[in-house]
Amino acid sequence: MACPTAVLTGPEERLLTALAGIEVDRNLRRDFPEELSMPSVARRLGVVRSALHNPISSLESKGLLDSIKSNVIGAPRKKTVLLITKKGLEVASNFGLIEKQTTKLNQILGRDKEIEAICRALESPGIVVLTGLPGIGKSSVAKAVCSKLEQEKKKVGWHTGSRMTSTSSLIDSWTDIPVSENFDELGDGFDPNMVYILDEAQEIHRRHADNIRRVLENARHAKILVVTRSPSTFSSLSETLKITLEGLEIEVASSIADHLTEEQAKQVAIALDGHPLAIQMWRDGDDVPVPGTPVADFISSTVLDRLDTNTAQELEDLTLEPFPISRGDSITDLSIDNLDDATILKWSGSRFESQHLIKHVKLASLDEDKVRSIHERLVDRWSEIEGFEARGHEMHHRILSGQSVSKGLAEDVFDNLGPVVASTLLSDALDNEERGDLRMLSARAAIALGEAKMALRISEGLTEQADRLKIEMESFRLLGKESRFLAAEEELLSKLGEPERSQVLIRGAVRLHDDRLPGPISRDLGDEIIQRLDRIEVQVAQLDASLLASDLILRYLVASNLGDAVKAAALRSEIVGLIGEGHRRLEEIDLRLKLKSLSDVNSEDLEKKLRKIEEKHEKLRIIHWIFAAAGELSPTWAIDTHKSIFLQDNPPIRREHARIEAFSWYWRGFYDRDQRLRYWSEAAARLRLIGCSNASMKLIERIYHEVRSQRQ
Repeated sequence: MACPTAVLTGPEERLLTALAGIEVDRNLRRDFPEELSMPSVARRLGVVRSALHNPISSLESKGLLDSIKSNVIGAPRKKTVLLITKKGLEVASNFGLIEKQTTKLNQILGRDKEIEAICRALESPGIVVLTGLPGIGKSSVAKAVCSKLEQEKKKVGWHTGSRMTSTSSLIDSWTDIPVSENFDELGDGFDPNMVYILDEAQEIHRRHADNIRRVLENARHAKILVVTRSPSTFSSLSETLKITLEGLEIEVASSIADHLTEEQAKQVAIALDGHPLAIQMWRDGDDVPVPGTPVADFISSTVLDRLDTNTAQELEDLTLEPFPISRGDSITDLSIDNLDDATILKWSGSRFESQHLIKHVKLASLDEDKVRSIHERLVDRWSEIEGFEARGHEMHHRILSGQSVSKGLAEDVFDNLGPVVASTLLSDALDNEERGDLRMLSARAAIALGEAKMALRISEGLTEQADRLKIEMESFRLLGKESRFLAAEEELLSKLGEPERSQVLIRGAVRLHDDRLPGPISRDLGDEIIQRLDRIEVQVAQLDASLLASDLILRYLVASNLGDAVKAAALRSEIVGLIGEGHRRLEEIDLRLKLKSLSDVNSEDLEKKLRKIEEKHEKLRIIHWIFAAAGELSPTWAIDTHKSIFLQDNPPIRREHARIEAFSWYWRGFYDRDQRLRYWSEAAARLRLIGCSNASMKLIERIYHEVRSQRQ
């Protein structure tokens, strides 16, 4: 029996829909079409590849999807291929999810010369920049180039730029290489046999545009097509071939207006200088523009003028939204339908925004006071809408209306919308008002994105020296500059009194222990942890109980790992005296140490113990200890259990939970070699996000080693 739709999330449903209509012989497990590969599916859905990880794994666990490594037509290496199962097809069919997909080459009229020129230029490494007016057909040409290349069995990576584009999201949509601020290294990670396309580059927020430009210019061996409106930071990329898209020839332009008579079409095409989108927006009954009429004037006086008052007002609101929205957010269904009928909306799945041509014209018609009043109105509207996405819109409109952003709102956006969205909004907020809490969050967002150098630049404006030093410590650790990290820490410690100084030392020791890839504690690391703890100058009785427990437990773990049984026994007695023999934390530590030698553990008893544990993260924690002890020799039941639960919908509550989930991605990559790059890239990003910068850096080094070995 097919699964009810209630068990499918929105991303799962969209992924199943995208795959259900692709005809393929599911008995053939080799030489699959490119459109079934993970990069192609991500591009078709308009998301980065990492956004597919959760729905893929969830659909696999439900038996609706198979993710396999297989040959792909035209590709020199195997790729991850997504295959809907028989059960998945039944679900899609029963609930009307199937949408017929097409593999036909995008056909656009009158652009053969430009398409051919771009494809020819992309046969060699370098950057091609395609520019032109809004609505002139740049994206359509880029899609046609993409289709032509794929038809020729060439590999293509696609990314559509937006305010949510960062260096990391761009790289994630193009490759399995984690982001790095070493632009030379990052540039060398691009596949020279692949073509990379960045569409709508002008939409990228200035907070990320400069770094992305540097990535592109350092990708010396890559073939890149950048599609952008001029002027933008990307329209003047160095060492590029620039192609400017003009209006269509009149005969061709006339043929695209199939809603008009032949004579009308020709008159309109001449008047609008062959601008394809403007021609398609002309309606029977509109006045024919005077030849040479600027497209903006036609849009303003004709297309927008035919809208009723309510629809026109809601278009103003839509024009000022920072991100695409969905039905039910802030615009009435009637206005949505009216705008869609007028060819004014641009859709991305179920989300929409105004066409960039319309947005360009509309913004030019609004004076500063009008813009501010619209933002104020949208603040009121979004503040009444629930959900984290609404908080992002609310924050944007508060900033642009000149209102102050509360610390709570900024933290909500940072915690729940991710560092990319937070970084752009916080950058705008700091332009509006200089505040230490906003600057601190902005620097933390940069660190979460792997932008240590950016975090250091942002931190220069912090007036609280302790805050600045904390950012410097995180940044230097991320950059691998241990001596500078230690210097910043020493300066911070010198400025703190007790008990804050002891807290920094103990928490720093905990981080040293936790911020590493799985494996035994080395003697050097053990000594470093103990030396740090020995610097605590306050009396034991003055320490907070939880800090004291952390101190003793760390000492116990180090002593046990280094084989000092006498010291370990003495420390354990102290821990028992503090928290009690039956305390959960002590039981976990004992089990963790016991698992170091699996030969001393009854595997059957351990499996039974795991079955009794209901909480996901507690199970994962123990399984990870088994993996760390056994490595490649881990029992099959542990690997299978881990695979079945690691993406269960049980969100992290504590920081420790987020750490466990990050390492779940690491261990999935450890045991699944075919998907290693994908899983480890996700693990590296998650580790960096929770402050495990050393572990993230070490894992990135392993990923680059893996990439180099695959390409040799």
